[in-house]
Amino acid sequence: MALTPKKSVIRQVSAVSESPPVSQTIENSHLEAGGPTAIEPALAQGLRPLQTPPKDKPPGNGKPLDFSKRLEIPRELPGADAPPIVLPPVDLDVPGLRDEAIDALFPLLPTMRPNLEVKHPPEQKRMSLDELQEMALSNNPLVVQAAADVDSAVGVAVDVGAYPNPTVGYEADTVGSAGTRNYQGIFFTQTIKTAGKLELAQASANVDLMDAQLALRRARIDLITRIRSQYFAVLVAKQAVVASSALVRFTNEVYRVQVDQVKGSQAAAYEPMQLRVLAVQARAALVQAQNRYASAWKQLAAAIGIPDLPLAELEGKPDVLVPAIDYDAAVSYLLGSHTAILTARNAEHRARIDLRREEVAPIPDVLVYSAIQRDFTTPGAARTTYNVQLGLPLPIFDRNKGGILNAKGKLLRAVEETGRVRNDLAGQVADAFERYETNRVLADYYKNQILPDQSRVYRGTYERHQQEPDAVGFFDVVLAQQNLLNSIASYISALNAQWQAVTDLAALVQVENLYEVERLGAAPAEPVQLPPPPAEPPAKIPAEEPAK
Repeated sequence: MALTPKKSVIRQVSAVSESPPVSQTIENSHLEAGGPTAIEPALAQGLRPLQTPPKDKPPGNGKPLDFSKRLEIPRELPGADAPPIVLPPVDLDVPGLRDEAIDALFPLLPTMRPNLEVKHPPEQKRMSLDELQEMALSNNPLVVQAAADVDSAVGVAVDVGAYPNPTVGYEADTVGSAGTRNYQGIFFTQTIKTAGKLELAQASANVDLMDAQLALRRARIDLITRIRSQYFAVLVAKQAVVASSALVRFTNEVYRVQVDQVKGSQAAAYEPMQLRVLAVQARAALVQAQNRYASAWKQLAAAIGIPDLPLAELEGKPDVLVPAIDYDAAVSYLLGSHTAILTARNAEHRARIDLRREEVAPIPDVLVYSAIQRDFTTPGAARTTYNVQLGLPLPIFDRNKGGILNAKGKLLRAVEETGRVRNDLAGQVADAFERYETNRVLADYYKNQILPDQSRVYRGTYERHQQEPDAVGFFDVVLAQQNLLNSIASYISALNAQWQAVTDLAALVQVENLYEVERLGAAPAEPVQLPPPPAEPPAKIPAEEPAK
């Protein structure tokens, strides 16, 4: 049996019809060899297949399709009113006319000037991070204020434990009742504190003093962290200025080479414009980098406490190896020595002391009154008398039950505060460590692999475009250059994020020397010693209280 070749009925849609009728469309089908055709049922229903138009005729009504109107740039967009590119033809009689028109269309870009220059002599020593930190600790008012708060807390702790002062005065009784001076003399009063109330008050004030000392330490760490963060921001910003300056020169040269090729009729007139866009974008990136460098230095000077500090070269580079940090060691260290955890422990201790103070508050203090007087009621027979009073308030109506209940609630909250702070700090370390690990690897990849490869790709693409323009088009060159520029920007961003993460980790573990974070496997620092408990042990919260 002879085989009949398979035919194909294709879907044909007119270019001017958005939704063709069913009568003009028949889905693809194939004819089986020697069997009934798949289109016979369709023909039986009055449908007919359409034939594929000849290849030498355009689809639709036979006229070429015109998309020019649909591809016009909307006039609302900035730059849409730019005139089209028009170059005069090559005129052998006037050889420089075309070149003049090209130079007018593609003028030289202006030279970029730095907006912030180093003013010190080149032989001056570069400033190190340690020097900047010492300058800040000596000039920034935050540390001075925190130290003043410690002195203030010492004064409060001294006064609060002192015994109440007695009262001495003059007293005259029933003067004139018998036509005489009656009783004339002096009196004395004293309050005698009971139940160890003074010791409890001083213990509570001692906790406040320890909190002030922890606040001083925290102020030092916070200031050092600010200096450290701004120091690396200046280094990265300077690196961005150097890289952006090189990119300005590089993109400008590529742009001018393409202009020369247009003059030599080796490139289309529109091609340099795409490269000029990249050159101008590189200049914009340089302006941004210069402004960022200026701002970073001014912020560093302000953090040091010398806002008018002149710009100086800093020691170090942002592309050096970062400190090696172990996550478990960092968490273990900070959970044993962080000021926030120590402050939370102090708060719990103070809450226990305050609860005890509220419990002994109903115990009355003793009031002593004494007076020594001269009795003048009998003329010529004056004599000395004295009065003595001892009194105390009776805790009948006010037994401070509300104050005790309030103190118990605060103690329960303080007991849970340490756990809350630990959890919060552990979460912060996890976030900072994730950023540290990610950006450390990214910066290494970009520096040692991505950027070298992108440079090779660009050089190879451009060289092959010059040799085989049909195989490698102009836009391949543009794409390779864009990828190179974007990779450099991503590398600078990764450097900045990397050092910010290192700074955040060092701030969390509260080390004053950045590279101390590499030695966190050692035992944590000894916590600040708490004050001794009062003479009477603080009362414990009853077991049923939390359930209530």
